[in-house]
Amino acid sequence: MAAPLTTISPTALSTKLMYQPLFNVLMLLYVYVPGHDLGVAIIILTLIIRLLLHPSYVQTLRAQQQLKNIQPEIDRVKSLHKDDQAKQSQELMRVYKDNKVNPLGSCLPMLIQLPVLYALYRVFMVGLNTESLKLLYSWFPRVPAEVNHIFLQFTGVTAWQINLAAPNVYLAVLAGAAQLLQSWLMMKFNPMGQQNGGAAKIINMQMMYLFPIITVVIGLSLPAALSLYWVATTVFTVIQQIIVMYQFKPKTNEPRS
Repeated sequence: MAAPLTTISPTALSTKLMYQPLFNVLMLLYVYVPGHDLGVAIIILTLIIRLLLHPSYVQTLRAQQQLKNIQPEIDRVKSLHKDDQAKQSQELMRVYKDNKVNPLGSCLPMLIQLPVLYALYRVFMVGLNTESLKLLYSWFPRVPAEVNHIFLQFTGVTAWQINLAAPNVYLAVLAGAAQLLQSWLMMKFNPMGQQNGGAAKIINMQMMYLFPIITVVIGLSLPAALSLYWVATTVFTVIQQIIVMYQFKPKTNEPRS
């Protein structure tokens, strides 16, 4: 039987392949970050993960942009063959092939990230305690005596300090706000969010506001370490989106031949 979500099996394959490496990197950052601030270590680890996943993320946005470019042709085919689903599917495949577009190209890179995201969830959910230190590798340079959960303790301002082992309303709300900003950017970038009217646009608008609410609700019930990770990864993702969207922005001032 698989280990419950609140425990970690040291001998499980998923632990050795995903959880243990990420946990060791986090603890390595925790040991060497000035002040031994776990929150700062989480933010740095999040940045490292985003950089490693950047190529697949760019591929996702590029595939979305390609779909956006041929969306008028897709809409024309759907309208022309709306009464013949078989013919419509055949023509759509032809459109994708002629334009060298993979309709699943925006989904596959995201699937690659899921195991990493799940392992990170396990690390932040059940790995931030002294008992988990037994999962550090034998070569680990400086094994800490304990894990200090207080974020921003180095500021010396008690009101700013956050216990990452307990839920925190401020980080939960901040995570929801960051999720709303990311959803809004994705609506602008994703061709499905560009459709004029119809049920698809209504559903996308509902999801844009529903996901941030769900993020806040989840953040209020889970350790603040997860909310901090979600804030950090969302902010880094938004920055990536803005950079990549600028790169893919059509050049309107090119001289005519």
